Amino acid sequence: MRTKKIQSGKLIKISETALLSLIANRLHDRMLFPEKVEEAKRYIRSIKVSTI
Repeated sequence: MRTKKIQSGKLIKISETALLSLIANRLHDRMLFPEKVEEAKRYIRSIKVSTI
């Protein structure tokens, strides 16, 4: 199966806020740094909390 290839030589203007919103929607529910997340989980599990 062939994927569609769209090539447009046109540039569009978009505000920074709109661009950040589009990027956030694309990255939603993705783990960008799995090693750092695992390291943070191990650290949190090792913390001993004392209560008064």
